[in-house]
Amino acid sequence: MKKFVSNLRRGLEEITLPVWTSFRKSAQPAPLSGKDGIVVSLTTFPARIGKLWIVMDSLFRQTVRPDKIVLVLSEEEFPERMNGIPDSLEAYMHAGLEIVFVPWNMRCHNKYLYSLQAFKDSIVVTVDDDCYYRKDTLERLLELHSKYPDAVCCNIVAIIDPLHFHEYSFWKKSERELPPGRLNLALGFAGVLYPSSMPQPIFNMDLARRLAPTADDLWLKAVELTEGIPVACGTFFPKPITIKSSQKVSLRSLNKGSLNRNDLQWKALDEYFALEEKI
Repeated sequence: MKKFVSNLRRGLEEITLPVWTSFRKSAQPAPLSGKDGIVVSLTTFPARIGKLWIVMDSLFRQTVRPDKIVLVLSEEEFPERMNGIPDSLEAYMHAGLEIVFVPWNMRCHNKYLYSLQAFKDSIVVTVDDDCYYRKDTLERLLELHSKYPDAVCCNIVAIIDPLHFHEYSFWKKSERELPPGRLNLALGFAGVLYPSSMPQPIFNMDLARRLAPTADDLWLKAVELTEGIPVACGTFFPKPITIKSSQKVSLRSLNKGSLNRNDLQWKALDEYFALEEKI
C-alpha cells in the first residue's frame, strides 16, 4: 500500500512539476558553505542543461545541505564552456554551484570520475540530471553512512539474483533497509554516497568505456565487488520525481530496452572481472 500511494503521488507530482517549480525560477537560493565536507556531483549534456535548474532547486533545498555542488561537463559537448551555460543556472552559481569542464567525454561516468578524484577526503554523493529530489535525500544517505562508514550507501538498491546472474530484469528492488552486502547494487538515480578514498581501479576510463560505456552503476558495482566494497541501502524510499521533459534521451530506457544493454554490459564485466565467482 505504501508503494502504491507513493507511486500515485509521484505521478501527480511529475505532471504538476513544471507549474510549481516555475514560481521558484527567479528565486535566490541560500548559499552553500563552499567547504569540501559533503560534495554532490552530477553531469549533464546539452539536450538537458536547459532544465537542470529544476534539479538544482531540489539540491539547494535539502534538509541537510551539501557543502558544495559540482557540475562536471565535457569540453567536447560544451566547446563554448561558460558561454554554453543557460542563465537559469546563474543564481545557483552565485550560491555555490561549481562548474568544471573536463577534457574527456565519459558521458554517464562523468558524474563521479572527476569528483571522486578531486575530493578524495570528502563524502561524495552522486545524483542524476533528470530528477527532482526529495528534501531528505542527503539526510537519509548520511544517516546510513554513520551506521556503515566503510560502505557505499544508497537510497534504492537492486539485489543481484545469483540464479539469474546475467539477467538484469530479474533483479528486484529492495523496500527495506539492507546492511552492507555483496549482492546489493546501488542505483544511481536515487542518490549514492561514496566514502572517502575510493579505489583507483574505478578511474580506469579506457576499461570503463570498453566494458560499460552506458552503465556507470554496473561498472561501479563490478569494481566494488573486485575491491571488496559492500553496498548498504536505507528503508523504503520513493523514487525521485522524474523531469518528463528531459526523457527524450534516457540511458535508463536505452539500457533496459530491446537491446538489453544492461545484460550485455554486465556479461562483459563478468567475463573480465570473474564477478560470478566473487558472488
